[in-house]
Amino acid sequence: MKKFVFNNETEGIYPLTVQIIGYIKNIAKDIVDDDADFRIKTILIELLTNSLKHMGTDVTNIGIDLKSNKLYISKQDKGKPLQINTRQAILTWPLLTNKLAQNEIAIYGDDFGTLKGRVKNSNHLEFFTEDFDVQYVSKETVMGLNEHYGLMIIARASDAFDYKHKPGTGINTFTSVIELKQR
Repeated sequence: MKKFVFNNETEGIYPLTVQIIGYIKNIAKDIVDDDADFRIKTILIELLTNSLKHMGTDVTNIGIDLKSNKLYISKQDKGKPLQINTRQAILTWPLLTNKLAQNEIAIYGDDFGTLKGRVKNSNHLEFFTEDFDVQYVSKETVMGLNEHYGLMIIARASDAFDYKHKPGTGINTFTSVIELKQR
């Protein structure tokens, strides 16, 4: 796995994104098409923007790994654990799975669809989306997008996307997986 360090400064997003994209295109020459390229950029920009919002002055590590045509993009930091406000409660880590009515939690919803989390264990949440058939989106909907909208963007751009919190060390890891196809 190749690691890149993000200094959590706004002006670092673009140069680091370009550097990582260059590295990915080098290791996956024949399997990064235009669709994958767009998805990779979207995921990187959202992960780095998330770091700006939540990390402050500490650094964030971005990991890139390619295994069997699957590209793994991970973001790791020691910030506060992901806070999820559901209609029932604010979820804290480790998750108390016995207090959840089911293994799936609705995290965010709008006129586009719903971002949900599937609890894998008390420190691991797998994201997925359920999309709605949208014909028209009002300005009020766009203006009302909340904090978890970036997670929805990453979940939609990924073939798999999850979050793990490691108690004791305080390490948070978001991992996006994109299945690359031979051209």
